[in-house]
Amino acid sequence: MLRWSQRCARVFGAGLLARDWRLQTRGRPQFFKHRVNLAYWPTEPGRWSFTARGVYARQDMFRGCRVLDLCCGDGSFSYLFFSDIAGTIDAVDNNADALAYARRNSAAPGITFHRIDIVNEPLPGADYDFIIWNAAICYFAPQEIRRVLAKISAAGKPAMQLYGMLPRANGWIDHKTEFADRDALERLLAEFFATVRTREIDEGSAITFYFQASMPRRTAA
Repeated sequence: MLRWSQRCARVFGAGLLARDWRLQTRGRPQFFKHRVNLAYWPTEPGRWSFTARGVYARQDMFRGCRVLDLCCGDGSFSYLFFSDIAGTIDAVDNNADALAYARRNSAAPGITFHRIDIVNEPLPGADYDFIIWNAAICYFAPQEIRRVLAKISAAGKPAMQLYGMLPRANGWIDHKTEFADRDALERLLAEFFATVRTREIDEGSAITFYFQASMPRRTAA
């Protein structure tokens, strides 16, 4: 029965993936539904990489910590990886459809979803222990990234940690900013954080940069 249910989930996931990303029946998608990855994973072990951003971001979290999840999309990572340990999670996106989906499918006690333009509007709170900014950095122009990083550096506790990831430059049509190597990413983050660490992971279909930054410099937003 379990194997049968997994096969059914894969069939529905394949249909959803085709509708949203190949046929684009509702226009070009602005977020990815990671339940599709969960549906495929039992029969495609090589699809493991979607979990890495959740695992790396969670690795130093402690019981009751305060988390800000920027550009949360469908809310999967706040729900699947952080909700069991964080005290409060502010999950932020500027896409109404993504947030509606997240509220239906990724709701949990402690998670509050906010629709915010993180470039031009204030972040929803302060004194965060962890701030997560996964994948979405590439969708902002360089000056917008710096504005957001300035807000991040001011929104955390002195020991706050920023975690995130982004693909190595690949010419994706929607990207406004790309990084060809880790050095360029580290130089940018070092403008706002005293300690920056990156790692480069070969995920099979892409090379991905994962970063951790701490000791924020109190740069004016």
